[in-house]
Amino acid sequence: MGNSSKGSYRTTPVNTMNAFDKLPPSARTALANATFCWAVQPVLTRWRLGYQGYRTGPEIAGTVARWDRDAIAKVETKRRRTP
Repeated sequence: MGNSSKGSYRTTPVNTMNAFDKLPPSARTALANATFCWAVQPVLTRWRLGYQGYRTGPEIAGTVARWDRDAIAKVETKRRRTP
């Protein structure tokens, strides 16, 4: 199961790679090097629709970096709370 909570995309490996290949190069690099495995199809949809934070490859890279920072902070918070 992916981390997409908004949409009903078929998440097969072929569909995921097709969506990945359609993204701008800097967005692909950011997703490939991300700490966590983020769902690609919702990113592609938002890029095609021109959502804020998804208009260019560098914007998408910044969004992915923010997701990683937030997710890492959440994991670290949970780790510190665990006895």
